[in-house]
Amino acid sequence: MSEFSNDLFYKLGELSNDGYFIYNHSIKQFEYVNDAFSRIFETQTIDFKYKAQSLLAKIHPEDVEHVISCYEECLTDGISKKYEFRLLHEINREKYVRVNVAPIAADHKLVLVGTVEDITVMRHNKIHIEQINARKNITLEVLAHDLKEPLGMMSLAASSMEDGIAQTGDRYMMNSLEFIKDMCSRNLLLVRSMINKEFLKSAEIEIGKERADLVWELRDVVRFYKRSRLSDTKQFSFTTSADKIYIHVDSMKFLQVINNLISNSLKFTDDNGAIHVHIEEHPNSVIISVADNGIGIPEEVQDGLFDRIQEALRPGLKGEESGGFGMRIIKAIVDLHRGKIWFKSKVGTGTTFYIELPK
Repeated sequence: MSEFSNDLFYKLGELSNDGYFIYNHSIKQFEYVNDAFSRIFETQTIDFKYKAQSLLAKIHPEDVEHVISCYEECLTDGISKKYEFRLLHEINREKYVRVNVAPIAADHKLVLVGTVEDITVMRHNKIHIEQINARKNITLEVLAHDLKEPLGMMSLAASSMEDGIAQTGDRYMMNSLEFIKDMCSRNLLLVRSMINKEFLKSAEIEIGKERADLVWELRDVVRFYKRSRLSDTKQFSFTTSADKIYIHVDSMKFLQVINNLISNSLKFTDDNGAIHVHIEEHPNSVIISVADNGIGIPEEVQDGLFDRIQEALRPGLKGEESGGFGMRIIKAIVDLHRGKIWFKSKVGTGTTFYIELPK
């Protein structure tokens, strides 16, 4: 690297709110860091120039292995890379940073040159939006179930009244009953159509993986169901093999998968039935299961379950219709994550869906 380019890099660094650095891999020492770099890591500039190890101490303990792996990958590949990880400051205060780094061979030495950006606010906002979107999807599905029963009961009551009123010859009342039945039918169709279109639209968007704690995400989903009216007739539970399980995943899309699986369990599980979500961590993957003790899936429709073939479409126990969109969306999102999905089911005993995602 020439003196001119060094000087230019230094000037850019002093003008920037992002951190700038030059790290000499040969001697494991920083040759340059700007003031913004020190502010982001909340330490003295001198520490980095002579004690690169002090940087590692600032990294969140759960991310240290990840950072070391990124460092080695960058050196091995020899090309520009972009990484994200967390810093951990006092009182468990986390800070998210994004590093853009490139290895450069110059003057018989290998240096890593790059920038560091504080993305904490952006990450927190994104997490908040993902949580809102996930709750929105769950709320839509819960709303559909909550509306199904009263609208169905209204339609049934209207049908029961028809014979008696027909004998009176009151045409006005007969027309009113027909109007009630028609409105119930239209609104049920509208709710189902709205949910199917919403899920299909969101499934078509490309996934954007971010590091997420699946334990926290899924526990929050199950907690939401427990607080809904559905808990009056169903038991919801959640277990995990570890307190925290981190994986790169599109949280919004994956929570849509879990929500759709729970929705299917609701359709085919009797009142007082149970739905259980579990996460199991393995060395190279994570397996998530959604189990119920419902009516199970007949063998003759199991092969076409993810293909939306007509023979695999069944109404729910309370007459809930299925357009087959849910399973198709589930399979598509799992495939986009390069995962696997399968199930085990026995008629009269229940069904368990398994999703395996690579770490």
